[in-house]
Amino acid sequence: MLRLKKSVLLSSVLLTVACQKSDLNNSEIQINELEKKSSSSEKYQWQLPELNLQEKKDLVSSVKTVFNDFYVNRNQKVIDYNYDAIAQANKLDENMDSENLLKSTMEIFFNIRDLHTGFIYPVPARCYSGGFPITVGLSYDEKYGYKERLIVSAKLTPSLSLSNVSAEAKSDFEALSVGDEILTIRNIGIEGYENQEIYANTAIDLIGKIGRGANPEAFKSRALQRLFSRNGRYIKIPEGNFTLKVKRASDGKIVKYTLPWLTYVSGEQICNDYFNKKSPRIENGLESIDNSVENIYEKNNKKNEETFVKDLYTNSTSNQNIVKYIAKYKRKSIAVIRINRFIPDGDFSYSDYLVARKYIENEVNDIRKFIMHNRSKIQGVLIDVRGNGGGFGSFPQLIANAFTHKFVKNLEVRPLVSKTNRDTFYNLEMSRYFARLNTTDPMQGPNLSTVNEMDSYLADSNYSEQIQSRTLLLSSADRYDGDENDALPETYNKKDTEILKPVLTIKPIAVLTNSNCYSACDVFVSLMKDYKIAKIFGTAKQTGGGGANVIEWKDFLTPVVVDELGTKISIIPNGSQLPRNSEIRFAWNKIYRPYAVKDYEKYIEGVGVVTDYVYRQTTQDLINNDKIVFRKIFEDLIDPKNSKGFYLKRW
Repeated sequence: MLRLKKSVLLSSVLLTVACQKSDLNNSEIQINELEKKSSSSEKYQWQLPELNLQEKKDLVSSVKTVFNDFYVNRNQKVIDYNYDAIAQANKLDENMDSENLLKSTMEIFFNIRDLHTGFIYPVPARCYSGGFPITVGLSYDEKYGYKERLIVSAKLTPSLSLSNVSAEAKSDFEALSVGDEILTIRNIGIEGYENQEIYANTAIDLIGKIGRGANPEAFKSRALQRLFSRNGRYIKIPEGNFTLKVKRASDGKIVKYTLPWLTYVSGEQICNDYFNKKSPRIENGLESIDNSVENIYEKNNKKNEETFVKDLYTNSTSNQNIVKYIAKYKRKSIAVIRINRFIPDGDFSYSDYLVARKYIENEVNDIRKFIMHNRSKIQGVLIDVRGNGGGFGSFPQLIANAFTHKFVKNLEVRPLVSKTNRDTFYNLEMSRYFARLNTTDPMQGPNLSTVNEMDSYLADSNYSEQIQSRTLLLSSADRYDGDENDALPETYNKKDTEILKPVLTIKPIAVLTNSNCYSACDVFVSLMKDYKIAKIFGTAKQTGGGGANVIEWKDFLTPVVVDELGTKISIIPNGSQLPRNSEIRFAWNKIYRPYAVKDYEKYIEGVGVVTDYVYRQTTQDLINNDKIVFRKIFEDLIDPKNSKGFYLKRW
């Protein structure tokens, strides 16, 4: 995801590194204490609030504005899924009852299957998550004819020590093993399916429909993430017990295990405020949960992103964003660079784009130094971006420039033409200009080229029908990022700027990705492919396909100065506040790949980046961090015949 502000990370969905430790610290005890305080009262169970008439009007107005005036992927979603978000948004009515209105709103965001466009339920619903401490994956073992099988890939805790869990459930959990194949699930935890036993592939299909995966690969990968991890921000969390029928890895015997869905309460400040207001009795209980959802967000700079059950059980001792090492394979040396996110480490405010840029440059320069120090002895480079959820747009651009003599430009963006969008661009650019007057980094003047181009279309009767139907996109707009680093400074140029000078252009480069690679990660993979820098390997056929600049509704409602008189208005004209800490974020500028070879890959949204070679995960890969996949790519990198077609002269 391309960055907007501290509160927006693309996306959404961001994952912990596959090889992170999964041992418990003290979270079991903490969660147990929380459940003892909250599970006994119906007040502290997932529920949607009753909105008053004004709150309903504000919600309806905001959703309609998003889809009628801003949402840039509408036409694509009509083609891909035969679903028109504008038509559905315009059906919302403030006279609907609260539950129906909120669920109908959520349904629109689910059905467009756009990772960058989502709705978050209000409190108290958003303050809960639910699931169970296991993770799963799909394996494709030769032994089974590469048949797709659902496998338990990890147990996040060795035992269930919660006091309100039965002895039978504890015993069943201990008997469940990594590598076991899940055949069926009873009580998948979705309304309407509580008492049904369904096959594993059906479960994936049901969960996938709430996962917003924009292509078939992302549909499955997001379903797998959410199979045992649901967030109350988006859906009612599962309740009661569920039963797994599994085929044991140890002896092939088919057995059943009955286990409890667990509930976790967020420690976000808005949730603390809500619960404290409702019942001061549990104030101390909430504050004692050091491993609460909000603390996970703060620790990982993941504000307003979806968290997963595994985050609550992970005891990560390292916040290192980029891991670099030399791997030995058949007496050859290969440089491996693991990039968790395109967001640099460091204790700094993402709202300060100058500081952000400095940290980005530091991390890119560390990569450059690592390559330069080892380039004489390495056979090639493997850059691992599996599960990278995105970040700052200039980050992947700078890395790509290190491996080619060509200047790698950032990708173009294309917004929707509408009067409201035109005024929003104007207010944004003027606010940016006046915010930087008399600073150490002033702007030369407001850049109103996008506004002027929209004005020309809005005044031209030849385009009135397209504008009215919301089908007209601007050919190319000024890239907006809240931290202003998606476009490199004008002082950067390939010839004179050290950070843009290539460090390795004659040895093979491989990129390893998967369908949990989104936004700035999608951009990185596309740059490496489109500029013929690297061959793209994946455990899936395509990346996640989330291609857009993203904004949060509430951020653009903040009053800003837009003229020399000090006039303050919101960036979105006449925007309404969303009720009770509900939130909307949406795809605003569509990312375009001018050098994509295939026409269907021109836009990142949906398709993502199609990989050159696919190495599906085996059970051993699921359990051992894709160990076999790595070996296959190492074999390709040292192949003297260059059978995979690596680009060896990147001029």
